[in-house]
Amino acid sequence: MNVREWALPVYTILLQIAIGTLLCLWIMRFFGGKKIGHEAMDQIVRDPLLIILVTIFLGMIGAHFHLSRPYLSFLSIRNFQSSWLSREIVFTLIFFVLNLFLCYLQWFHEGSWKLRSTLGWVAIADGFVTVYCMGSIYLLPAQAAWDTPETIFSYYGSMLLLGVMALAAILIMDLTERAKIVKQAVKGLAVVGGVVLIPVIVLNLSHLQWLRTGAPLAQTSYELLIDLYTPLLVARFVMLLAGVGILVFSVFRMNRKKMTIQELFNPVYLSCLMVIVGEVLGRFLFYAAHIRTGL
Repeated sequence: MNVREWALPVYTILLQIAIGTLLCLWIMRFFGGKKIGHEAMDQIVRDPLLIILVTIFLGMIGAHFHLSRPYLSFLSIRNFQSSWLSREIVFTLIFFVLNLFLCYLQWFHEGSWKLRSTLGWVAIADGFVTVYCMGSIYLLPAQAAWDTPETIFSYYGSMLLLGVMALAAILIMDLTERAKIVKQAVKGLAVVGGVVLIPVIVLNLSHLQWLRTGAPLAQTSYELLIDLYTPLLVARFVMLLAGVGILVFSVFRMNRKKMTIQELFNPVYLSCLMVIVGEVLGRFLFYAAHIRTGL
């Protein structure tokens, strides 16, 4: 893959991180607001919201490197009625604008809790539509390895897994007087990460099985993965399993030995990095293993 081809994995992974992180953050905000109060919870979500906004912006910038004439990117929205790519771009822009407004309310305007809550859930709904459009682009009859519903499900699985790991890494930065709250949140995220990992692995194995027993071109993709890309395929599974495993084990050890949240610094960042690397490898394999048929 050249630089232009790498722009797509960068964009999709960064957007999935942003959407998944916002989902996990808003679930935490919903339950945390009832426990510690709205004002305290607002202080916790301010920095993560800003990081999410920057992540979306970087993803959008990165996507332009895939284009031969980036300055004409605005023309790509003209085919909204017929093109999944145009829909993906439009919903991505809406997601960015909603998060920009959400950050403004959170940082500079003391709006109502209900308004910010509603806006956050609307942004999350838009994010889910964005991921659906993102995956639907690849449901092409000419691409045997992609033309399966598992493509859509795998994109949602990556979104959830990346969101869990990213939020844990973001929250661990906040070790002021809110350390107890962060500790509880990271424990919950570790459990969710372990649960989400199971269907993600199952989907990947199921897709490999489908390629192995599918049409001749699908079998060619399977042979490409198993023969040429075996080290990367194995590394992807190892990174995902080890990344989530490190987080779960570290949280379990923290509970058992009454460790402080500060001692989770290195394990949380390492686990997040490993999962991101695993997803980057998975996205590379996704693009590298396709075999075109027809026009």
